[in-house]
Amino acid sequence: MAQPTPTDVHIDAALSNISIAHKNDNYVADKIFPVVPVDKQSDYFFTFTKDFWFRNSVKVRAPGAAYPEGGLQISNTQYVCINKALGFPLPNETIANQDPAIDLEVDGAEWLADQFNLEREITLAAAIFGATAWSTSTTLTGSNQWSDYANSNPIGNINTAMDGVKKLVGRYPNKLLMGSEVWDKLKFHPDMLDIYKHTNAAVLTREMVAKVFDGIDEVIVGNAVKNTAAEGATFVGAFIWPKSVLALWVPPSPSLRTPAAGYTFVWQQAGFGIKIQRVEDKLRGRDVLLADHAYVQKVTSADAGYEILTAVG
Repeated sequence: MAQPTPTDVHIDAALSNISIAHKNDNYVADKIFPVVPVDKQSDYFFTFTKDFWFRNSVKVRAPGAAYPEGGLQISNTQYVCINKALGFPLPNETIANQDPAIDLEVDGAEWLADQFNLEREITLAAAIFGATAWSTSTTLTGSNQWSDYANSNPIGNINTAMDGVKKLVGRYPNKLLMGSEVWDKLKFHPDMLDIYKHTNAAVLTREMVAKVFDGIDEVIVGNAVKNTAAEGATFVGAFIWPKSVLALWVPPSPSLRTPAAGYTFVWQQAGFGIKIQRVEDKLRGRDVLLADHAYVQKVTSADAGYEILTAVG
């Protein structure tokens, strides 16, 4: 006896209440180098030569004698925001045929914004981890790497880094940045766990690690990933942040007469942040989302950071 089959009574269609997109859920670049909105694409900022602040110039003055005098030395440094751009096409035919779960204008705008965040993450990670990025650094090898639980000394290494920054800028670092692979080892390190041995902590949180080091108010873990394969090839995921650590001082917000490891200068062309506009392209029967973002991530004090390179194997 003939009966309707499932394919007779239902025609497959796209769901309207879900869609799947893979993207990073956490970017940390702006936590490391705070954002400074600027009105001009390029300009200068002043730097007080630190030598004059840390040398004692006070002298004994005899009765009736002239007052001894001192002074300050000021220089200036240029920043140049580099304009970067990306487009997302919206063909008329494609837009007319999209299903309810798809809104390519919204999806495209979100993708464009995420692309710029990804680019900023990749650019900063490459810029601040390297033997010449900061005035002081150390490279761990072999049994000194924190992945060797029996022989390594992460607490001593981090304290050395903190003292190194303090001696150069007069302040202890307040941020501790590390790649995800470093954090995965550090949070289980016996030396760290031993500090909390009288608690129920089997694994440490970032807040607990920060409390171990006087002055550190935040442990930042860079865990964003990127695809290193060419378009069309099999996806190859890799961590953006290396197996290294950076202890640095950055102010809670941009301010005057304050040291800072670095800032992200963002040119406010038409409002703060990433500018996305939809423009008509009549010759090709489509609209295009155009995104612009002009910025530069600049180390403003190489003395305000201390690197621990290859902290884990």
